[in-house]
Amino acid sequence: MFGVAPRTVGTGKDKVKDYWEPAKKQVLTADLLKRCTTFDKDNIPPATIEELKPIINSDEYDDKLLKNASNAAWGLAKWIRAMVQYDDAMKVVRPKQAELKEAKESSAAAQALWDEALEKLKKVEA
Repeated sequence: MFGVAPRTVGTGKDKVKDYWEPAKKQVLTADLLKRCTTFDKDNIPPATIEELKPIINSDEYDDKLLKNASNAAWGLAKWIRAMVQYDDAMKVVRPKQAELKEAKESSAAAQALWDEALEKLKKVEA
């Protein structure tokens, strides 16, 4: 989301991606709040969402653990979880928005025909 490249720590089968050290340098900056509030949540790459889902569902991402570790980390974790949930919700909402737009356009066209026919009827009656 913020372009943080993880570093790999451990050896052999114990290798894991570590985001904390790179994140402290690249993300936890003075402009973090501005970056969060201006983040383009409608254009999160699907690959990013798929990479985040196992992380936010892991035991280490538990709210109690994060809050005990750092209030800042906990707040950022909640925001990231919210962005993933928003993305999931929009996958349902966007098609419905498109259907609504089509329905409104169709309704407007039908209303225009109705109004035109009503005008013709009024002229005939007059």
